Amino acid sequence: MNFSKYALLGGSIFLLSVGSMSSCTQNAGQQNVDPVQQQYLKKLPSLAVSTLNKIKGDIDTLMFVENDEIDVRLKNGVEIYFDQEGEWNKVSMHKNEMTDDLMKLLPVQTQTYLKENASGKTIKRFDRSRKKRLTIAFAGKEELNFARNGKFLPNDVKKLPSQVTTLLNKYFADDAIKSATVDPNYEYSVDLQSGVYLEFDRMGRFERVETPKGQTIPANFVNYFPSMMMKYMDKNYSDKVIRRIIRKDYGYMVKTEKPDAIELCFSKTGDYLRLANKGEENED
Repeated sequence: MNFSKYALLGGSIFLLSVGSMSSCTQNAGQQNVDPVQQQYLKKLPSLAVSTLNKIKGDIDTLMFVENDEIDVRLKNGVEIYFDQEGEWNKVSMHKNEMTDDLMKLLPVQTQTYLKENASGKTIKRFDRSRKKRLTIAFAGKEELNFARNGKFLPNDVKKLPSQVTTLLNKYFADDAIKSATVDPNYEYSVDLQSGVYLEFDRMGRFERVETPKGQTIPANFVNYFPSMMMKYMDKNYSDKVIRRIIRKDYGYMVKTEKPDAIELCFSKTGDYLRLANKGEENED
């Protein structure tokens, strides 16, 4: 993302003077705080402010995006992405900028595992955007996965149920498995080399598919879903990129790419039901 020292707020762009974290977080309640920065901090969710205080960094740029996400770049090059509630989703280090304070954002179990098993390795990114599953990416493209409580999730393709491997062989025969993990609830997740991500329940039934930014659901996998649903999307939203499909009790939820993302609900047979309610994706 190409950052500039602007914030997009309510459809209008305001130029912000950008200062240090010490002046815009630790001293937020003091009289000598720059009024522009003080007003800007009030726009941030408290969870985001708490995180920025915890890592003790110097803010270079804050950007409010139209979809209510918040992108923050620190002066040392670290980028942090927050959701609209203020929880961080991704922390990206472009150089060797990992600090003890940043490490504290991770669960204790994860910190312990990394100290014992990955000392000396350069962490480039960690994120928890998929059902709060945590992924740690190292230099050289190595990745480790952890459950939301911080427990290490080993990569073990051999543990995938036959129903999962059958689906992968049928619809993703030309896309190799990059990693496959089993979480503590015996639910399965698979990352493919193309960047496509899939989740399955403990019985091996399809739960979710997500694609990398700018990529829609692979053409071959479209055939897995009810034809009525996919025809509806093609007829009414052919200009949209489908980034996510989630199995629900009532059928399926389809989400398109941001900005102007939409979420639509379909029955098990593919009949259009309605637009999804806000926050419905996280119900389950």
